[in-house]
Amino acid sequence: MVKYQPYKSLVEQSAILARMRYEKNKQPKPWISSDRAEEINEILVHYAREEVRLEYWEDGYRYSLFGSMDRIDVTRRVIAMKGKSIAFSQLVNLERV
Repeated sequence: MVKYQPYKSLVEQSAILARMRYEKNKQPKPWISSDRAEEINEILVHYAREEVRLEYWEDGYRYSLFGSMDRIDVTRRVIAMKGKSIAFSQLVNLERV
């Protein structure tokens, strides 16, 4: 990547270099133990509009949200929080704050 820095001045290549950096920094989805999955499930079952910290994995990156969940849709297996829908399969960590 360093050897391509002089070419960053070309407009056509800056988008390609940014995409290469984005792809290079991707990480595989973290593995969740069955114990941790049970703890996440307990928090979801007994949720009472308290503040939570939610971490999720999407497209090779790990993101975090803080606040109260707007809705938990069990049939679609989705959590709605701050205008974003997060699938249960994307959850990495969920904890009460």
